[in-house]
Amino acid sequence: MSDIKKYFEFNGTISGTNYFLRNLLSVFFAFIGGFSLGWGIGTGTMFFTILGLIVLVPSLWFNICTIYKRSKALFPEYATIITVGMVLLQLLESISPIITLSGIVIGLILIFKNSNIEDHNG
Repeated sequence: MSDIKKYFEFNGTISGTNYFLRNLLSVFFAFIGGFSLGWGIGTGTMFFTILGLIVLVPSLWFNICTIYKRSKALFPEYATIITVGMVLLQLLESISPIITLSGIVIGLILIFKNSNIEDHNG
């Protein structure tokens, strides 16, 4: 259980490759959860609504933990600010192409920038 628990905690750091793969996994489950939630609300089916929430909420938490762990590996003193900023950018993406581009640039920095940590433990 502690092996799974570490993915949902804010302890440790992760590499850029790990960040990329965790984001892919998070997006996949968030899509399934969001689709199920929308399907349940649209058809009035309580089962799909609850199933969508059960899948969506942990995937969003997993995504926030992933952003924090990678930010902590690169910029430990600004990890919280970067995490909150990335979540806000993701929420406001549809407003302007400049906001979308900012999120993409920051995401690419989190993926490709090398950290000074040799052994990540997140």
